[in-house]
Amino acid sequence: MDIYYQSEKFRQLLHRYEALQEDNISEFLDSEELTDVAEYYHYIGEDKKALEATDYAIRMYPTATSPLAFKARMALLSSNNPQLADEIAETIIDKSDLDYLYLKAEIMIVDNRTSEADDFLQRQYDEIISSEDREDYVLDVAALFSDYEETEYVEKWLSRSTKTEDNDYKELHARILKSRGKYIESESILNELLDANPYSGPYWNQLAQNQLLRDDVKDSITSSEFSIAINPDDEEAILNKANGLFTLGNYEESLKYYERYKCLCHQQDTAIVDVTIGHIHLMQGNASEAQRYFHLALTETKNKSLTLIHIGISTFDNGYVEYAYNILSTLLPEMNDDWDIGFAYLARCCYELKLNEEFKINLQQAVERNPEESIEVLSDLYPEGTKPQDYPRINVLQ
Repeated sequence: MDIYYQSEKFRQLLHRYEALQEDNISEFLDSEELTDVAEYYHYIGEDKKALEATDYAIRMYPTATSPLAFKARMALLSSNNPQLADEIAETIIDKSDLDYLYLKAEIMIVDNRTSEADDFLQRQYDEIISSEDREDYVLDVAALFSDYEETEYVEKWLSRSTKTEDNDYKELHARILKSRGKYIESESILNELLDANPYSGPYWNQLAQNQLLRDDVKDSITSSEFSIAINPDDEEAILNKANGLFTLGNYEESLKYYERYKCLCHQQDTAIVDVTIGHIHLMQGNASEAQRYFHLALTETKNKSLTLIHIGISTFDNGYVEYAYNILSTLLPEMNDDWDIGFAYLARCCYELKLNEEFKINLQQAVERNPEESIEVLSDLYPEGTKPQDYPRINVLQ
C-alpha cells in the first residue's frame, strides 16, 4: 500500500471525508483532497466509493481539473475504455493544465497510438510550455513513457534534459539501462540514489528487479526485504520477493508471498500471479488446485489469450505436453503478426508429439519472432552454440 495512505495526515483526511458523508457540514475539503480520497478508494478496490468521491468533487468544483482527470483515468485503466476517458478529459475546462495534457497523451498510449502521443506532447513543448517549465515537462513526459515501457521515447525526451544530477533523471536513466539489459550500470545508479535516500522503497524495488534479472537472486531477495521493512504493504516489493523465492525453488515460502500480494491488490488483475501459483501446485502434483488457480486467472484476466498461453507454457513445463499443445495450437494461429510469445513452446510440443510438419512450421515462426524463447526451449535439440536462425536448416526429427 502507498505509504501516504498509512500516514496520520491521510487518516485525518479520510476521517474528515467520512464525516462529510455523514452530513457534518463543519468539514471542508478542497478538490485535491477529495481526489486523494477517491484515489485511495480505487487503490483498495472500492471503485464505487472512488466514483462517489470523484463525482462529489466534480459537483463541488466543476472547473477543477484533478477530479475529472482521475475519473478519466479510471475509465481508461479500470474499464479499458479510451473513448470514454477522452470524452471525460474533454470536459476539463483548462486545456493548458499539465494534468490535462498528460492525460490526453496517456489515453493515446493506452489506445496504441504512442507515436501520436509523442507528436501531441512535442507540439505542447513547442507552442505552449514556457521556457522555465520545459525542464520539468521533459522529465514528466519521459516518466509517462517509462510507465508504459516505451523506452525509445523515454530516451528521446530524457536526452533533452540538462538536470542530469536530478534524482528523477537518474531513476529514469537507470530504468533505460535495465530495459537495455545493462543491469550492472543500472544498479550503479540505483545504489548512488540509495546512498542519498536509503528509505526509498521504489529504489530498492528497482534494484531487486535488476538483481533478479541477472540471476543475483539472494541479493534481490535482500533488496526486497529492505523495501518491505520500509513499507510492509509494498506490493511491488512483496511480488519481487515472491519471484526471488520461486527462482530459488523455495516454493512453499513463495506461495505465502504470492498470496500476500494478491490480498493487497484487491480488484487488480492478478492473473499472471494466479498462473504462477497454479504452476507451483502443478509442480507439487496437486492438479486440482492448479486447475482452480488457472480458472481463477481466466476469470480475472483482462487478456484471456495471453493468460491461456501462459497456462499452456506452464502445463508444458510440467509435462502435460498434449494439454499444452491443444491450448497453444488453438490460440497462436489467431494472434497478430506482432505476437512473439509461445511459438517455441508450440514447436517443442510438436516435436515431442512427433507432429513433424507442424514442428517445421512452428519452428520457423519461433526463430523469426522470438529467438530468445527459441534458445530457452529448443537449444538442447541442436549442437551447442547453434544460432536460432540456423535451427530450421538442421534436421532433428526422428
